[in-house]
Amino acid sequence: MILCDGQHLVSTGTLEELHAFARQVGLKKGWYQAHPRHPHYDVLSSWRVARAYKLGAVRVTPRELLTALAGREKKT
Repeated sequence: MILCDGQHLVSTGTLEELHAFARQVGLKKGWYQAHPRHPHYDVLSSWRVARAYKLGAVRVTPRELLTALAGREKKT
C-alpha cells in the first residue's frame, strides 16, 4: 500500500512498489531518501501530491504514516 501525508510518499510493502509508484507520479529515483527506518520520497509539489492521490495513494496524517512504517518494521 502506498501512503502519502502530503509531503512524503512511502510503501507499507516493498521498495519496488514504492519506486514503481514514484515513477508514475513523476518522481526521479535520485529523489529517493534511503533512510534505514523510513525509506521515502519527498513530494514537494502540490501537483505531484494530487497525482499521487489520483493514482491511489492513501491520504494519511504524518503520525499515521510513521505508525504504518513502524508496523512494517515489526513484520521484517
